[in-house]
Amino acid sequence: MVKSTLYATAKVLPGNRIEIQSPNLSVGQTVEVIILVPEVTPNDSLTEKQSLSLEQRLAFLKLPMAERSRILESQAETILDHYQQNSEWQELMAGDIIDY
Repeated sequence: MVKSTLYATAKVLPGNRIEIQSPNLSVGQTVEVIILVPEVTPNDSLTEKQSLSLEQRLAFLKLPMAERSRILESQAETILDHYQQNSEWQELMAGDIIDY
């Protein structure tokens, strides 16, 4: 039996409920559901605001190549500034490489 995969995100509703709707599902059909709960960190609120929905990602892919390149270049410049100001990552890379 071949299984097809549907990917969806959901918000937890009042009463700790999750509702899933898909036009690919039939009434009475048995499905398997796996729930992945991300770890909560102090930076999650910022990350959540920056993450894109599937529709936004697909819209980005439909943009002309020149526009996508401009957006990616802008994002690369932003992250470059971040890495130049934050040296923690350099300390992680300064150690010896250990083979186990």
